[in-house]
Amino acid sequence: MFKLADKSDLDAILKFTLELKAQNARMTFTDYDTENILLDQLDNPLVSLYIAYDKDRVIAMFRGLRGEGNKSHSVYVACAVKKDYRNQNLATEITQHALEDLKSKGVLIARTKIYSWNDASIATIKKCGFESSGKIVMHEYMEEIQDYIDDLIFHKIL
Repeated sequence: MFKLADKSDLDAILKFTLELKAQNARMTFTDYDTENILLDQLDNPLVSLYIAYDKDRVIAMFRGLRGEGNKSHSVYVACAVKKDYRNQNLATEITQHALEDLKSKGVLIARTKIYSWNDASIATIKKCGFESSGKIVMHEYMEEIQDYIDDLIFHKIL
């Protein structure tokens, strides 16, 4: 069900990320809006993109961005699921799959930041065994709610 993405997945991944962008999703993958940006990610040895397919469509994606040098033991993670496939445990499953693979490649710790309003992502990351590490208070102003939001920091020792 899950696989490490490669260049043959480029078109399907681009469709997935452009759909997230059209939905005004507020996350890393909305920056992957051109083939060149995606090719840079797929060619980067520090980036591991894992995807889940349903037929020919990417329905979930997980990214691990590994640190360099004396930070190569760590990975910064992000995950997204296609709107029609949410609430089916897919984010938890792809995250656990990716973390197991990254651990087998020498990663010792995974970290992520999640907006304080994103209850679904917070629940998923906790379900995967991540612990709260702190927060960046008033990280940005969110126009929709006319207030500042925090970035919550989580980690998991693999």
